[in-house]
Amino acid sequence: MAKKYKVQFLDSNGKLNNVTVNGNSELEVENTLNASGNDVLSVHEEKKSALNIQLGETVKLQDKTNFFQQLQTMLSSGVALVSSIEIISNQIKNTVFKEAIDEIISSLKQGNSFSESLKKHPKIFDNITISMVEAGEKGGILDAMLEELVKSLKQDVEIEDNVKKATRYPKIVGSIMVIAMYVVMTKVIPTFTGILVNSGTEIPALTQGILNFSDFLSSNTLAILVVGALIFGSTYFYKKTDNGRLFFDKLALKNPIYKNITVSSINLRITKILGTLLKFGVPLKESLMVVKNVANNSIYLHAIDKIANDIETGKSVSISMTESGVFSDYLCSMVGVGEEIGALDKMLLSASDYYEIELNNATDGLSASIEPIITVVMGLFIAMFVGSVFMPMFKMYENISM
Repeated sequence: MAKKYKVQFLDSNGKLNNVTVNGNSELEVENTLNASGNDVLSVHEEKKSALNIQLGETVKLQDKTNFFQQLQTMLSSGVALVSSIEIISNQIKNTVFKEAIDEIISSLKQGNSFSESLKKHPKIFDNITISMVEAGEKGGILDAMLEELVKSLKQDVEIEDNVKKATRYPKIVGSIMVIAMYVVMTKVIPTFTGILVNSGTEIPALTQGILNFSDFLSSNTLAILVVGALIFGSTYFYKKTDNGRLFFDKLALKNPIYKNITVSSINLRITKILGTLLKFGVPLKESLMVVKNVANNSIYLHAIDKIANDIETGKSVSISMTESGVFSDYLCSMVGVGEEIGALDKMLLSASDYYEIELNNATDGLSASIEPIITVVMGLFIAMFVGSVFMPMFKMYENISM
């Protein structure tokens, strides 16, 4: 069944058009318009809602992806930066995002750079986005770097979607288990326990343990909430410190579930952006200073700082990378070959293709990593609660039989 899609595109004359068309999918609509010589900026399914109330509106990752994709397309078509952003701003529905973009336009008109303007909105634009824009400005390749940023954001959207899909089942099961736990602790087990006590039957250790735990929760609810809030608050502020950031960045690189995604994502950004900057003639040290923020991980940031300092003393990049102990043997070897043949940019871009495949494989395998853990946890909880209910029943049956 055909659906309605809102489409924004540049026609062959460079005029911006906003239309609503019918189609079976976003891809079909985009291909049809592109075949007619148009340059599609965005395609969104038109959804009707009985209520159009926005409370606590936030800027979604998809909103930012659409913004930079439209901006990159318009810059590639020869439209000036400020004019491009002004055109896009008129199409933004999210009021929070639109206000931020309008402030960026004002900042640009005051003579600030695009990256400096983005830095004024840290809650919307992260360090990776700002660093990639800064890299594009320094290398005079803003449209090319925005293209890489869009790819990176799309990968982030895909990872986010895969994480949601992979954790949807655990969330549902976890919610059911919490409800079941509450019912068993507060209704079922106390009932059986009362009957057992009246009949003089000994209460099983497992059931007694759960009862004790239930009593503890009931009598210390306020204290538990306070301690939980303190732990959450302390963790939040600790992550803001240098030591805290270093601790959690190390943790992210050792997390058995997300480690491959984190490492592949960091290496992909580093190799892609560093290779692109070198390709367009940006000096190596200057490129490294831009790239270190793209990693968004203090372990890699310190390693890249070390590399930048080492190359000033005449040490090769590959040796410094190896000594840092952060980068894989594969990447160190690729960089070493690139230095020997004078094609460091090409070898880095080649390595980025490898990491892109590795990231896709890691993302696709996320569900397979989580499901066994969930199955084991579910089994333990089910065994514990079923045992706590049925063991008293067996005790009662034994007493009656005797």
